[in-house]
Amino acid sequence: MDSGGFGIAVSHDGPDVAVVALRGEHDQYTSRALSQTLSDELEGGRNIVVDLRETAFVDSTSAGALLVADQRATAADRRLVILLTDETPSAVVRLFDTARLRMILTVEPSLDAALAAARAPLQSEA
Repeated sequence: MDSGGFGIAVSHDGPDVAVVALRGEHDQYTSRALSQTLSDELEGGRNIVVDLRETAFVDSTSAGALLVADQRATAADRRLVILLTDETPSAVVRLFDTARLRMILTVEPSLDAALAAARAPLQSEA
């Protein structure tokens, strides 16, 4: 789904993982579409990799959508993994560093690592 200065593209890496690529700017006007996309993929029984390599900007409402989706994923025994690489624009990396999102969300530096993390077994308490 593309609209103006933003886009959300969903692809599947097998039946168990959705890759949700955010392109352009994501703010309060796009956060509802982002939340719905993430919710739909979780309801479909998939783990999610959120690819931010082509994301120019993410504001607090979109970051909040990621945090809520992470909580929903955990509650559903699923994983949500954020892909931040050297290609990710500095404004997005700065938000993750300033808001300490790396301490809350699972962040990986490569697509292969993100896909592996998305498929890693959830640790259960013994």
